[in-house]
Amino acid sequence: MMTNKDHIVFTRYQNDGGGMFNDIYSIDRDGQNETRLTTNPGPNGEYEDNAAPRYNRGKTMLAFVSTKNNPNRKFNIFFLDLATRKTAQVTSGDLDVTGVDWAPDDSRLVFSCRDDKGLSQVHVVNMDGTGFTKLTEGPAEHTNPMWSPRGDLITFVEFPKESTSSHVRVMDPEGRNQRKLTTDETEHSNPSWSPDGSWIIFRCDQGIPHLRRINVDTGELVLFEPPARGADSSPIWSGTEIVFSSNGDQEDADPVFNLYRMSYTGGNIQRLTNNQTFEYCGDW
Repeated sequence: MMTNKDHIVFTRYQNDGGGMFNDIYSIDRDGQNETRLTTNPGPNGEYEDNAAPRYNRGKTMLAFVSTKNNPNRKFNIFFLDLATRKTAQVTSGDLDVTGVDWAPDDSRLVFSCRDDKGLSQVHVVNMDGTGFTKLTEGPAEHTNPMWSPRGDLITFVEFPKESTSSHVRVMDPEGRNQRKLTTDETEHSNPSWSPDGSWIIFRCDQGIPHLRRINVDTGELVLFEPPARGADSSPIWSGTEIVFSSNGDQEDADPVFNLYRMSYTGGNIQRLTNNQTFEYCGDW
């Protein structure tokens, strides 16, 4: 019997003829047994976006972002109980949350949302919605936060004002001791931790967009083979393997991204999905 621990959860951006929208799905590690976890349109016939799922420690719940209950279609944080399929809203208002992750002990959430100046910054919040605290400040914007499995660091991406480059950074859970890990003057995005918290894998747009990993303690950098065309993106590390999104197999690099799995060294690449949609990994 398949359990949540065997499932990859991801976002699919698609068109059902009534509109474009994001929904959350799960598949097993070989791409089989697809299950839709959120549904569009809703009971009122309106569409909402549901995206960026992340498992809690026991893989019994997902934290995700949704425009549900927001008249301005701004994203907030929700929980999904995987046993009952019931959802609960954590944050409210026009925060426009773009990503969320759990603390290793499930006590808090880290996420990026708009601050009072309209800039995307990294925040933390308790599970009940209290303790709302901002960790980063402008004028740069900060997104894609992910909490280290060791609990000692949060990685995120900094977009300096009026710059064409973005960089992967780390800080402690209080927002102090920030340091930059990437150096190439290009866009970097989608950081994800190795299970032991010593490496971060991320997308680098130097040349053909490809994946790289960097050792947080030593600075050692490993480059993965780029696709022949298109881009590799949104890697998520689990155990000794990585799931990522790519359109490298599409003709003329069409804007159709599917899910792939490979070893943490970049070998044994396997395609998991084959849909005319945009899919990107959330967690597994």
